[in-house]
Amino acid sequence: MAIVKKANNINVQVTNNYTSLSKVSHEESGEVIIEATQQNLELSSQKRAIMQGFGRDAEKKDEPVESKLLEIKIEKDTFIPLGIPSFKGNKENDKIKFKITIKEGTFEKLTFKIKNEDAEIYSEEITKSLKAGDDYDLEWDGFPKSKIYDSTLFTNDKLTAQVTDGTNTSEVKISGQCRTEWIDLKIDDNNKKVDVTLRVNLKDGGVIGTNPPIYTFSDLEKMCLNGINLYWSRMKSRSRISTDIVTISGKEYKVEVKGINTQEKSMDDVSLVYNDSDKWLRSSNPGSVSGLLSLFGQFAPERIVYNAKEANEERDFTLTSAHEIGHEIVKEFGGDTYSYGHEGSSNPILQSPNTNPLPASGEVNVMEYYSDAYYDYDRTIASEKDVLGLLWCSKLKINKK
Repeated sequence: MAIVKKANNINVQVTNNYTSLSKVSHEESGEVIIEATQQNLELSSQKRAIMQGFGRDAEKKDEPVESKLLEIKIEKDTFIPLGIPSFKGNKENDKIKFKITIKEGTFEKLTFKIKNEDAEIYSEEITKSLKAGDDYDLEWDGFPKSKIYDSTLFTNDKLTAQVTDGTNTSEVKISGQCRTEWIDLKIDDNNKKVDVTLRVNLKDGGVIGTNPPIYTFSDLEKMCLNGINLYWSRMKSRSRISTDIVTISGKEYKVEVKGINTQEKSMDDVSLVYNDSDKWLRSSNPGSVSGLLSLFGQFAPERIVYNAKEANEERDFTLTSAHEIGHEIVKEFGGDTYSYGHEGSSNPILQSPNTNPLPASGEVNVMEYYSDAYYDYDRTIASEKDVLGLLWCSKLKINKK
């Protein structure tokens, strides 16, 4: 059996109770209004109750209404996780600082939240009673509840700070830019591990010589990126180096640096050249030098050369890649003279080495020149000071509301 009702208008008025029982009930309308004028409106189901809207308006997310009773603002406009010090040893701000201002009323309890888009990643309760005219300062170290920091959440405008009592809400966007756009940083504070993504711009510099090359540009690109990972990471994995970590605020962290080749938000470009001629060619990467050193920069090509007729060239090219890309890194936090003076081991313009013998034991700095011997491959690594400088380059400039 079935009941079918068709009409332009149906008006049902019931003085007391109205009961409708059916196995399946389907009602469709351009607009549905359900209203209880006196007592409670009760909707119940033996299983799930599903209410869903369709159409263009249904896709719109509800925007929180900004309360006029309280306000949250960002107070400090710079931040670096763990307070990694600057190259000169200056102390850095290791917290994002907020100020909550009560404009009207009294609040016995508030909740401070950090949201990654719609997902809450951090919260804390404010149990102090606050009234109109009161300010309340609080800080956040940039780490969510997972204790894994990710700089891209800040640079991609995904984070929001919110303060609410459940009814009244104020929020502010936490967005900014890294001091250096070609670096992303992820810190797993549970496992004391830092992952660095380094965006480099490697270009095909072609082939010199008449013989067919044994390596393609793709091969040279892979060797170059492997060199960055091998010589700029400090992962406690080098058997002949016992100091293969960094120390931040008294705690040891492993650091893994991985380069990716891209033109998006990358460092100054450098060419990879395959040289099969009898003439050995020098690699160099002056980048965007300035001042007195611009003279050197005008004549030194930005290239990393694979000299095919040299012995052990694969290993040498890998190390040379880490050294030449390293110039752009150390220049970013240490300046032109520090970079092109090879951290005091050479003349910054003539590039001739100063008296600087290779260490008999311990680390060999991939960025220094040595006057009496070539690098010891197994002991060569970016210094702890330089790797900390690289991490410092992720310092954030926070946009204030």
